[in-house]
Amino acid sequence: MAFELARRPVIGQILGVRWAGLLVCVVAATAAAAPRASNPAFLGIEMRNPGSPDPCMVGAAIADSPADLAGLHTGDVVVAFDGAPIANCTALLGAITAHAPGDLVPIKLQRFGAPVVVKVQLSTRDALLGKVLGKPVRETHLVAVDGGTTYDLSALHGQPAIVGLYNPACVECAPLLGKFLAWARERAKKGGPVPLVLAVSSAESVDELRAMQRSLDVPLVSSESGGRDGDGSLFSRELVISDADRLGVVVIDVRGTVQYVGPIAPDSDDADAVLEEVFAAADQASRRGR
Repeated sequence: MAFELARRPVIGQILGVRWAGLLVCVVAATAAAAPRASNPAFLGIEMRNPGSPDPCMVGAAIADSPADLAGLHTGDVVVAFDGAPIANCTALLGAITAHAPGDLVPIKLQRFGAPVVVKVQLSTRDALLGKVLGKPVRETHLVAVDGGTTYDLSALHGQPAIVGLYNPACVECAPLLGKFLAWARERAKKGGPVPLVLAVSSAESVDELRAMQRSLDVPLVSSESGGRDGDGSLFSRELVISDADRLGVVVIDVRGTVQYVGPIAPDSDDADAVLEEVFAAADQASRRGR
């Protein structure tokens, strides 16, 4: 059975990754204010042009997400959110995260050139994440920036892993990865398998990746270029979309099964509590199969 604690509603909004057919999208910036929780409100769309100054277009609505239930369609252009004009995907994410889960908000869209207004009840992603926990990782080909080592997270051969989905714009996320590494070293002293700690980036520039690696104490690997929609790859490059305020965390046990998946905002009120959950999940992941 997958790792579970009394999961508070703050756990759930992880970065954009397809988990065995589940597409979850977050774009590369959030509200200007510091996040108060690691899990803000969630809409549930793939954004066609994240990080662009162009209008924000819906690439897809995640199955069973608030966007899906409200009837958002591929190709919809978001014009306004809760009455506020939306210039681009960055503005949309900021507007979403400024709300609380459970809020009912109107969204004004352009659909085939015609205006459409839908009402969406925002939520968190906890229910969606339940579909991921306890599932085996598909084969991965994550290549280390330094040394070129390839990591297949489906074949860890008895080694657990803590993987962070990393955006250098999240200034305090690098120290979080260092805390994961320190925990792994302490855990190794107790005997048993030594946990693997990795950072994953979606950056394509070699120079950018090398600069990022210099700021990290853990191996940085590039997300996959070969994965395609629906292939079940955990870290297909086009699906690893970084969040500038949060670090996505995936814990994989010694049998290659997802034991934990969730975000942590390092400057949030709940950061210490979320770290405790990650370490508890990683400890259990280390013990499974022993």
